[in-house]
Amino acid sequence: MRAMILAAAAVLAVGGAGAALAQGDVIAERRAGLRQMGQHMEAIAAIVQNRGDQAQIAARVDQMVPFYQSLPNRFPTPSLTPPVAQGTGEGQTRALAAIEANRAGFQQANANMVTALGALKTAAGAGNVTPDLLRTTGGTCGACHQTYRAR
Repeated sequence: MRAMILAAAAVLAVGGAGAALAQGDVIAERRAGLRQMGQHMEAIAAIVQNRGDQAQIAARVDQMVPFYQSLPNRFPTPSLTPPVAQGTGEGQTRALAAIEANRAGFQQANANMVTALGALKTAAGAGNVTPDLLRTTGGTCGACHQTYRAR
């Protein structure tokens, strides 16, 4: 009996370590993706500022949308993972527990970003991306940061 309990404890310990490692991978992937989104926004701003080829904006938006569509899944729920720092994972993260406390609000903020990117792409297709539209898109991104990311 004691051997069975020790074996079960070992399995749980190994499984927990694997989950923590996987959690770290999710955070690393999420952070890398968000950095890339920032780089895309900076490049789009440069295109707008320099009155460059707006077809490049549409191409960048096409790269951004799939990431944002998957973003809510990059914040595992505590019911599926071990206890998490700030509600969203072990390791280096500025994500706040507000994501889990208001998952529907977070998902809506993310959907707002996907919608804003759609408007940006439509305007780029017509060659009509203005600094105001870019600020609006950036504001949509920033609104999520204000509520769901530590400063």
